[in-house]
Amino acid sequence: MDESVIIANSFVLIRLPSSTLRVVKMVPNTTIHLGKFGSFFADEIIGKLYGYTYEIRDDKHVDTIYSSEGLFSSSVVNADGDVGEDEDQEEGESMEENGNEEKTPEKELEINTNETTTDDPTVQKLSMSDIEQLKKTEKGERIIQEMIKSHGAFEKKSIYSREKYTRRKQAKFLRRFTPCFLGSSELIEYYMYKDQHRILDMTSESLGLILSLANVHEGGNYIVFDETGGLIAGAMLERMGNEGTILFVHENEHANMDVMKFMNFDVEQTNRMVKTINILQLFHPEEEEVVRTLSPEYLQNMKSSRRGQYYRKLERKGELDTIFKQLNNSDYDGLIMATTLETKLLLDKLIPALAGSRQLVIYNVSKEPLVETVHDLMADLRVIAPTMLETRVRKYQVFPGRTHPMMTSRSGGGFLVWGTRVLPSAVQAGGKRRRKN
Repeated sequence: MDESVIIANSFVLIRLPSSTLRVVKMVPNTTIHLGKFGSFFADEIIGKLYGYTYEIRDDKHVDTIYSSEGLFSSSVVNADGDVGEDEDQEEGESMEENGNEEKTPEKELEINTNETTTDDPTVQKLSMSDIEQLKKTEKGERIIQEMIKSHGAFEKKSIYSREKYTRRKQAKFLRRFTPCFLGSSELIEYYMYKDQHRILDMTSESLGLILSLANVHEGGNYIVFDETGGLIAGAMLERMGNEGTILFVHENEHANMDVMKFMNFDVEQTNRMVKTINILQLFHPEEEEVVRTLSPEYLQNMKSSRRGQYYRKLERKGELDTIFKQLNNSDYDGLIMATTLETKLLLDKLIPALAGSRQLVIYNVSKEPLVETVHDLMADLRVIAPTMLETRVRKYQVFPGRTHPMMTSRSGGGFLVWGTRVLPSAVQAGGKRRRKN
């Protein structure tokens, strides 16, 4: 994976000024549609670096915005609605005019407060028809400037309220976007915005803790029961690089890796490193269809479609034989489970496949199922010190003088059970013999 350049036919995360996230595929010679923010040609950004902000023109071409503010405007809006240069220049000019007196945000905040402002739509002199007309002829920045100049109470707002008002209008009228590399953390952010239950409410903190506790590293062999659409398996591939194997256990006929497909892994790498097996094959390998070896003469007379089907079955049989051999030889370096199913039968089957001193980690969005799992593991001599953990990280809004937790942040990030595989040896209890009198 190239994390620096946008590659053709790859999936990309698009950040919009309204905090909306979209996942799009960069297919050459196509048009990417971003709703009210406009459309642009995919070829305009293919081959360019991630992280730059682009502004969409009316002809579907884009201009690069070289700004530290990214999606938002880099210009500073003054109290009278004029757009100045930057804060340092304004500060220098004010010091020249007023001697050594420095104008600070705290001093301006004392002068202008929101005590006298009211929620009155009539303070905006521009009508909706005027704004719609401006949208046809002017860029987003110019529309915002006109709205600020026409706002009758803008100069009465505090500096924080002005910034909030300006940011809100920028998120509505700026036709900008930022393409970002799509990794496991970005996928979590996207599904938290779109459908968090699809990934079992997994957070970046929980995922990082799972990978650390399971000691996922390059060249390791791991068992994964992943109901997050392959999110955990994809994050493991990111850490493992190009070495190691993952046994992907699933409950359906085919493995669900719909989330992992957005991570742009090489198909050859995925097929080589990720092997799949369903629960029925795991618990009842004797029920697998027997594939007989056919002679070359017989294969030559078969139809090409049936011959290809035969070779696929033969390859799958060899793959399953290798998997069962590894399971019986205890060759795996870790076990990760993220599932809502009952875990006792699965653990009884999969724990013996782990080598000694290897880790097992079980994730669930609810606490109650894992409490029972902890009780089962405490009575199991094959696992030592099973421990339940909870991830809880609050996000903060950090600005000078107004740092506080985000009011709409989630309360938690799920629960984990962590333990270490041990190989108990048979111990024969003995006691002191009593002396015969």
